[in-house]
Amino acid sequence: MAQYDVIVIGSGPGGYVCAIRCAQLGLKTACVEGRETLGGTCLNIGCIPSKALLHASHMLHEAEHNFAKMGLKGKSPSVDWPQMQAYKDDVIGQNTKGIEFLFKKN
Repeated sequence: MAQYDVIVIGSGPGGYVCAIRCAQLGLKTACVEGRETLGGTCLNIGCIPSKALLHASHMLHEAEHNFAKMGLKGKSPSVDWPQMQAYKDDVIGQNTKGIEFLFKKN
């Protein structure tokens, strides 16, 4: 059985930072995560996904209400829900890969 100086439960914003810092300080560290992906609730199903969709909706609003004022004219944009979901999933994936990179680096 492996021996660790520190075992961190969860890879959310507190967990992954704690695990990385412990490793940087030379402690043999394990991070235990119940999900298939790193990042916790905020990254996977909470804050980040909702912010990605909110950003997309703000861009739609800008296009509908402000582009013409700036001299930008063209076909009015429409919502492609599956593509918005793909965008959200890509944002989550990029952030998860960032945490994975930090874990491997440390």
